[in-house]
Amino acid sequence: AAGRAVIEGKVANAYVLNRPPGHHVEADKGRGFCMLNNGVVAVKRLRELFGLGRIALVDWDVHHGNGAQKAFYDDPLTLTLSMHQIQFYPPDSGFVEENGAGPGLGLNLNVPLPPGAGHGAYLHAFDRVVLPALQRFGPELIVVACGYAGSALEALGRTMAYSETYRAMTQRLK
Repeated sequence: AAGRAVIEGKVANAYVLNRPPGHHVEADKGRGFCMLNNGVVAVKRLRELFGLGRIALVDWDVHHGNGAQKAFYDDPLTLTLSMHQIQFYPPDSGFVEENGAGPGLGLNLNVPLPPGAGHGAYLHAFDRVVLPALQRFGPELIVVACGYAGSALEALGRTMAYSETYRAMTQRLK
C-alpha cells in the first residue's frame, strides 16, 4: 500500500514499520529470524502492478541483505545495495566480489564495513558508493530495507551507527 501510494503520487515517500524483518529470506528458506522478505515481495509486486522498470533496493542493516541479493542476482532491472558488517551474518555472503551474474552483472553491490564503523564510515560509504551507484542506475523507485541493527546499541552487531546516521542517510537518499 505504501509503494502504491508513492507511485500514484499520493505521498512523496513512505515508511513501513513491519515485523518480522525479512532481508535474510531466500526463495527456498527462512533465515535469521526472517520468514517473509518484505522488500523483495514489494519490488516484485509493484513491478507487476505498475510495469515499473528500474528499481533499487538499498539495505543498510548490520547484516548482509542476502535475500535480495539472491532474488535479483541476475536481474538487469534491479539494483541491490547492501551496507553491512563484513562477514557478520550470514558469514558466507556479502563480499565485494559478489556483483551479480549474466544480465544482472554489476547490479549487486556489497559495501562491507569493518567492526567499529560508525557515523563517519557509514556516510562516507553512502556518499562514495551508494549514491553514485543509484545516480548511475536511475531507478524509478527506491525501496529501503531499513534495519537498525547497525546501531551502537545493538547487542549482536559491532558497528556504531546512531539515529543521526540513519537520518542523514535517509536525507541523502531522498
